[in-house]
Amino acid sequence: MTLTVTTEPLENRQMALNVAVDDARVEKHLRRAARKLARDYRIPGFRKGKAPYQIVVQYFGEQALYNEILDDLGQEIYREALEQAEVEPYGQASLADVDFNPLTYRLIVPLEPTVDLGDYRNVRVAEEETAINEDLVDQELEKYREEYAGWQEVGRPVQYEDAVNIDVKSVIAATDDADEIVVLDEEDWDITPSEEAPMEPAGFDEQLVGMEAGDEKEFDLSWAEDSRSIYAGKTAHYTVKVNRVEAYEKPELDDDFAQLVGPDYATLDDLREDIRSSLREQAEGNARDAYVGRALDAILEQATLEYPPTVVEDQIDAMVREYGSQLRQYGIEDLENFFEQTGQDMDEYREGLREQAEIAARRNLILSELLAKEYIRVDDEDLDARVAEILGDELADAIEELALEEAVAEDLVAGEEALEEAVADELAEEELAVEEAVADALTAEELALEEAVADELITEDPAVAEAVAEDLIAEELAVEAAAADELAAEELALEEAVAQELATEEDALEEATAAELAAELAEELDALSAQRDSMRDFFRYGQGRMLLESEILQRKTLDRLLAIVRGEDVPALDELKAAAEAAGAETESADEDESDASDAEAVVAEIVEAGAETDAAGDQEAAAEAGDEEESS
Repeated sequence: MTLTVTTEPLENRQMALNVAVDDARVEKHLRRAARKLARDYRIPGFRKGKAPYQIVVQYFGEQALYNEILDDLGQEIYREALEQAEVEPYGQASLADVDFNPLTYRLIVPLEPTVDLGDYRNVRVAEEETAINEDLVDQELEKYREEYAGWQEVGRPVQYEDAVNIDVKSVIAATDDADEIVVLDEEDWDITPSEEAPMEPAGFDEQLVGMEAGDEKEFDLSWAEDSRSIYAGKTAHYTVKVNRVEAYEKPELDDDFAQLVGPDYATLDDLREDIRSSLREQAEGNARDAYVGRALDAILEQATLEYPPTVVEDQIDAMVREYGSQLRQYGIEDLENFFEQTGQDMDEYREGLREQAEIAARRNLILSELLAKEYIRVDDEDLDARVAEILGDELADAIEELALEEAVAEDLVAGEEALEEAVADELAEEELAVEEAVADALTAEELALEEAVADELITEDPAVAEAVAEDLIAEELAVEAAAADELAAEELALEEAVAQELATEEDALEEATAAELAAELAEELDALSAQRDSMRDFFRYGQGRMLLESEILQRKTLDRLLAIVRGEDVPALDELKAAAEAAGAETESADEDESDASDAEAVVAEIVEAGAETDAAGDQEAAAEAGDEEESS
């Protein structure tokens, strides 16, 4: 035995281990450290790695060798001391003291906290009702109005803080000693009249107030004698024309405003109800958190707890990490650097968290003990239900997105169909107009020809002329009727051809769009299904299962806590214990069945690996001892 270990119980669930290390073991590690130093550093008169042990001790000092072995040897000693003293640590031990001649350690080991909940099942805590104040709804509406506020042109006189666009010219008249000075000559100049920060010279902003768009005004203003302006003590004549007056206005609270906030709100009442529902949900969540805190504090009052200081320190560490995580959301990666830049001290910050961490640590211990006492566990049904809940939300979101894409596609198809019909109608009208124009031209030419022939015939023989005229009229009517029939037939044929072509194109477009949508939908659903299967596997095995189990255990423990303090019916502890034991036996049986086939192979592999490691370690140790003997000789 190379260690001598004595234990000393301390307060607050701590154990002191006083460990003395055998000199031979220390000597062995010191020589190993000397060889390392001789290899890493050049010692005068010797090649690297060739200086004898005593020379290394003289050159670096014995304390340097002890410093080299403390980390490696300390970890070995810590593990062996815990095993030898049969102490189970609750966290990392701290080194309280170390002596070097002989080498002794004093380690402070944190032990598992002890928690006695007392008669916790008879603790009762009154629950407070939650109510939504309508003033909070109005405040949220006012935030929306601020969000959608903007500069609007107004038809009223200028007021302070308006945005005013003006044409302005300011001139200091010429004197015997100086020429005329143009101070300002601007068009479309934007200015915001202010009572708190007026423009120089004093009075300019005041002159603008009360003017309206289109007004023109002339006035004189003087700079003060003590003004820092180069025009101090001078007077200028101003000519101002107001072009536009704008005010930063909030929208009116009406149905139009509700629809501006979101398409789901048809009326202002819809928006109010949604705000009210969100506030109610938030208030209920806050009330539940507060109720959980009061319930835990009520149990703490009659419980007995003893725990090591590391419990609170670990809680402070967690709170610091959470603060760092919050800062990273704003692009601040280094917490310590942030503290330096803001003049904060990390130790002071941690100390400021101590009281809050103490409360959180004690509450967590109560919850952990409650989980054990109430035999709360997570079964496959709990996991499947939670996974289905997570995946169901994602599936619903994806389907809603796909439905939106399909609606947009249908709108595009409808728009294309309307455009094509309009174009077809316009083309048909243009073709008919051309045909009518051609027909009219032909008719006019025929009439002119007929009139010319008739005039010539009349001059020769009136009787013949009359007969010819009647024949011409009959022929003309027949020609016009035939032309009209032909035009009507052509028009109908054209319309039918256009309609048939449009119908064919629309059918093809609809089929192509439907096929494209169906393909996209199938692809999206396949991807979603694969993602769902991947997530299900993640939450059923390994780290994902551990995360989900932790979440479910916390929720079920809090639910049980609230059921107890409300006085609700909860199963007896004997029933819960029997159910937990039965479930545990069933799980163990299933695990044994699955592992029987691989146990033998695993054991053989471990034996082979352990043998190889032992051989390698023996070879290294033999080589090291040979080196030590050579140095000693």
